[in-house]
Amino acid sequence: MEFSKIKTPNELYSYMGQHIKYGFISLKDLKPYVREQMNDDRLYEKLLFHTYYLQKPDEILKSGYGICYDQVELERYWFLKHGYQVWTYYTPYHNHAFLIYKDGPHYILYERSIKKYNGIYPLNSLEEALDYYKKRQLQDSCLSDISFYCYDEVPFGCSVYEFIDFVTKDKTITQKLREKNEKLDYF
Repeated sequence: MEFSKIKTPNELYSYMGQHIKYGFISLKDLKPYVREQMNDDRLYEKLLFHTYYLQKPDEILKSGYGICYDQVELERYWFLKHGYQVWTYYTPYHNHAFLIYKDGPHYILYERSIKKYNGIYPLNSLEEALDYYKKRQLQDSCLSDISFYCYDEVPFGCSVYEFIDFVTKDKTITQKLREKNEKLDYF
């Protein structure tokens, strides 16, 4: 199926599962990087935090790769084009972005990039969708809460740090990430 012929959220979900791999395109060499294929988490993290850039929807369709930030923007593009109301969120917990859309009376949590939580989950309110997401994420954690940052737009071409700064308006989050990543050897 071609992206332009997708008519339903379920078709989009299936399309992304078949055509979009979890990984990123590096500005360093414009090649895709996938954690499982690299077998080197440390190198993957270094490349991600130092060479990643946020792709536009047409770029992710062409490359076939995207982390959650990219995939959410492709989803947002499709849902808005098809008349849905959407909410996009970032959480510092796992540095993750996700989308919720409204379909009739339901608020649908749409998760495509964390395999363990992948799915389409209809709930009765936006608050219920966020609570459901939070409970799923925290079920194997000792944390009692995680924060969410709702955002409506992104600066395409930005780095991981620029993305987080832009959507959270809180530079302390990226400062903590930078400090953690300073412990990794740089290029």
